[in-house]
Amino acid sequence: MVKKAKDGFSGPGVSVLARIRSLLPTLAPSEARVAAFILEHADDVVHMTVAEVAEGAASAESSTVRCCRSLGFQGFQDLKISLARDTASLDQYAYDHVEPGDAPGDVLLKVMTFTAQVIRDAAGSIDPVTFEEAVAKINAADEILAIGFGASYLVARSVHDQFASIGLRVRAPDASNLKYLMSRTAPPGTCGLLISHTGATRDLIRCAEALRSRGVPTVAITSFPRSRLADRVDHALVASGRELAFRFESLSGRLAHLAVVDALYLALARASPERARASLDIYYDMESSWRI
Repeated sequence: MVKKAKDGFSGPGVSVLARIRSLLPTLAPSEARVAAFILEHADDVVHMTVAEVAEGAASAESSTVRCCRSLGFQGFQDLKISLARDTASLDQYAYDHVEPGDAPGDVLLKVMTFTAQVIRDAAGSIDPVTFEEAVAKINAADEILAIGFGASYLVARSVHDQFASIGLRVRAPDASNLKYLMSRTAPPGTCGLLISHTGATRDLIRCAEALRSRGVPTVAITSFPRSRLADRVDHALVASGRELAFRFESLSGRLAHLAVVDALYLALARASPERARASLDIYYDMESSWRI
């Protein structure tokens, strides 16, 4: 949420762009360049990473974040959310082409069509060579450490369940302190699999850096190629596509990432078919015993 600025210019009821214009003269030169870039490219900024904005403004990432805070926001993501609320209609918050008068059946068809397009876009954005290298690293590991925060934690849980069903040893800690602790103490033979839509989650980047300091190979599933997470891992699987300000991150982005996990699952099963078959036989025997 927008904080109250130092000069008393409060956010509620006032547009983000108006706030930026009013505070622009008070900013330091490096921050002012960022603010001017945001004003000129408001519609694009909601889909950009902090690194992309910094480059566009000929400024540093640290200056970009400071600019957001000087404008009264908690950080870059907070500014993007507030900016999207100002620049997008209510319909755009949900899905493209959904109209207020649409019948529920029409909404269903449009949502399914949009989601299918997101996954098609994501399929074309992942480098096949990088994917093969990621499969090889994960398959060779003694243990996979799957880490995600927020909505991405649900993807990490899927990694745990699917990979374990084909005989891989996987951990997906839920508590933040355990995620960092396991990253800091990861033994040789571990492979880190880190999931983040934005690639800018501070705690996840700390985990990535901790894993790299241990010499542990790392793979990321993310939506933006130019992000801090992508820069800090060995292999970045970038599932990008038609971003939306809110829904893409919380739902469509997660669906694209789950599709990547499913592709990894099948590729890993094919890489070690005997291990996968032995584990799946046990899994299906247990599952069938629960059914009537």
